[in-house]
Amino acid sequence: MAELTALTPAGKNVARGKKVTSRDSIQAPVRWQRKNLVDGYYFGKAMNSGDTAQRLKTLLTARQELLETSVAAELRAESMRVTQQQAKVAKHLSKLPRPSRVYAGTVHHGSGNFRGRGGLGPRTIHVLIRGDVRNPGQRVVPGTLPIVPGVSWKFPLPKTHREGDRRVALANWLTLPEHPLTWRSIVNRVWLHHFGRGIVDSPNDFGRMGQLPSHPQLLDWLAVEFRDGGKWIDSPQSFKSLHRLIVTSAVYRQSSNGNPHSTNIDRNNQFLWRMNRRKLDAESIRDSVLTLAGKLDMQMYGPGFRDFIIEHPQHSPHYRYDKHNPDDPLTHRRSVYRFLVRSQQQPFMETLDCADPSQRVAKRNETQTSLQALALLNNKLILRMAEHFAARLATKKKTLPDQIELACRLAFGRAATDIEKRELLALATEHGMANVCRVIFNLNEFVFID
Repeated sequence: MAELTALTPAGKNVARGKKVTSRDSIQAPVRWQRKNLVDGYYFGKAMNSGDTAQRLKTLLTARQELLETSVAAELRAESMRVTQQQAKVAKHLSKLPRPSRVYAGTVHHGSGNFRGRGGLGPRTIHVLIRGDVRNPGQRVVPGTLPIVPGVSWKFPLPKTHREGDRRVALANWLTLPEHPLTWRSIVNRVWLHHFGRGIVDSPNDFGRMGQLPSHPQLLDWLAVEFRDGGKWIDSPQSFKSLHRLIVTSAVYRQSSNGNPHSTNIDRNNQFLWRMNRRKLDAESIRDSVLTLAGKLDMQMYGPGFRDFIIEHPQHSPHYRYDKHNPDDPLTHRRSVYRFLVRSQQQPFMETLDCADPSQRVAKRNETQTSLQALALLNNKLILRMAEHFAARLATKKKTLPDQIELACRLAFGRAATDIEKRELLALATEHGMANVCRVIFNLNEFVFID
């Protein structure tokens, strides 16, 4: 039952606002409860009317009648005064310029076992003898490792310092100009990004258990050049200048073609006598496919997108990637905005060696498996984007040979060879241009960087 009314001969509803009792009832928040039975809200003829203004007028009238029967006159007057004051404040606020966006964090205070440290200062930490929490030893003070010459490993903080002061002290220590690891680590990771292999091939470990640098003098020169700026770096610590320096170097512009004589000397290309042939990462492959299909949304910022459907969110959520609609325009944004589920990876991206979001991944694997070929042929995202790519080609070129020529230029940045024209034209004639686009997505030249 949705609503109960009791009307007097004059038409007044005397049941509204009365106390309702019952021997038994099934109540479901928020709408289906005893108190809602006589609250005056119902789906009657007036509520089903297509006239929105009449609906709003009916609701406001019902609300006013309810206030008059259940709220004292003094409170109604006070409510009216506050409403008018809010309107004035809102008018003034609307004239202010839009505020800048700020991403800020705070300390959770809470209570009980989950009580935060907000306002209480940092916790006291002791060395636990033999790891036993019941046997605390010497007190530990804020500090780090004694690896910077001439700099104390202890942080000189006052006794009344806050938790944030420790974080600032650590940040200042990490960015010391004489720090032996920070600047080397940064330039090594940028080098790894461009070459697929760092000068130190263990980017997460510069210690005794890590790898030795293949070019130690180059690593030191890049670190100092990036830290201080110089002839090749426009301004100190400019990542843009560091990227430009690397990608315009002679070593980066080498071909990946092999040399039989050099292969016998340096089979693993440790000394970079050629460019390493690299496969695009999973995100770049996905974004490249969307780009060719003409569907990539380049919008920046804002919330991420979800390429899955959540089932049973109440208790144990199931992330159904197979039920995602590849034509949903909200999911056509760059992969950097993809919502990551740490407990369950996206199968398509995982097949293409996407990093496991539940782990720290220093550098990604580059594998070649039959599952990757099958995914790039049969995944439903690939199938739909191949159809969109074919439709895009059809709008620009009328004949199949011209469409094949344009597809090769868009995908590979070059003209199609004679054998490609012949083979792809035969495929397009028999099976359609969408299947030609599927083949292009799966070619090594599309997936690898030479």
